[in-house]
Amino acid sequence: MKVRTSPPAKLNLFLEIPAKREDGFHEIDTVMTAIDLCDELSVESIEEPVVELSAHWLPSLETIASELAIDPQSAEAKQLLAIPEDGRNLVVAALQAFRKRFQIESGFRVELGKRIPAGAGMGGASSDAAHAISCAAQIHQFSSDHDGLHEIAASIGSDVPFFLPLPPVSQIASASTNGETTRRPRACHASGRGEILQPVDMRTDLFFVVGYPPASLATKDVYGRLRVPAEPISSKGFLASLRANSLEDLTSLMINRLSEPALEIRPELSELLESLWKSGLQPCQLTGSGSACFGIARDAEFAQTALKQLRANQSVPALWRATRSVAAAATIEIDPS
Repeated sequence: MKVRTSPPAKLNLFLEIPAKREDGFHEIDTVMTAIDLCDELSVESIEEPVVELSAHWLPSLETIASELAIDPQSAEAKQLLAIPEDGRNLVVAALQAFRKRFQIESGFRVELGKRIPAGAGMGGASSDAAHAISCAAQIHQFSSDHDGLHEIAASIGSDVPFFLPLPPVSQIASASTNGETTRRPRACHASGRGEILQPVDMRTDLFFVVGYPPASLATKDVYGRLRVPAEPISSKGFLASLRANSLEDLTSLMINRLSEPALEIRPELSELLESLWKSGLQPCQLTGSGSACFGIARDAEFAQTALKQLRANQSVPALWRATRSVAAAATIEIDPS
């Protein structure tokens, strides 16, 4: 059996770091939404007890490198655009964990087409891993609500559970909607290490333009420079504005506590943010630990207008994409081939 899906990226609309935990990790207070910048993933069962992964860029490595204004054969491109196909890839780690958790003797063959850059703060690797888990569950006829799937996801990475269908309402903090909308929300509030999820009732789509520069950021490096605030800002006001679809209030309430350390490491990100702002997108900020940045557009048409303007500005090379909010857990389909 072979299944396929399209794992989406995510953006952190709000990100505060209230404290450092005793286990060495940080408490987070964040609001995330998934966007329709998606990878392509297919998973099939094979008899051999291994996980085989082949990965490539969409539409091609050469096209992505050209947008970033780098030589596809250069050491820079090999470092920035390398896609591991072994255990360093979270898809392999997730499927191996699935096999171990459920004592699956057979293996998996995986094909991964990448559109979401790594080291961008967009959760591409986490989304791929979560959707690989969902694909494996469908192949082996496990319910998407099975507790074991969320246990595996949480063990792989803090952002991974966000991309799974949420468990029933009784198993999560609370929910303002019911049914499929709750189980596949477009936005969630996350706390703890990111594993405590609460769906957010976003009544309308949000539209964005996202820019990824020819430079990645390692999460550990950004957190290593973080100064935890003495008086952290709560996400409550931001959540209220998001639920009310008040874009004007979002401008003053959006924050990303990781922006300062990220800009210390990559000062050139300020040019990316300025370009977004000059194109009329507001508010604009870093997502996650970077290096991708985004701005909010008032509608889909304005996002396309800003996208054209940003792509015409050759002084700031980046992967520019116009996107909109979508469900974090993409649908799994049977591949007829």
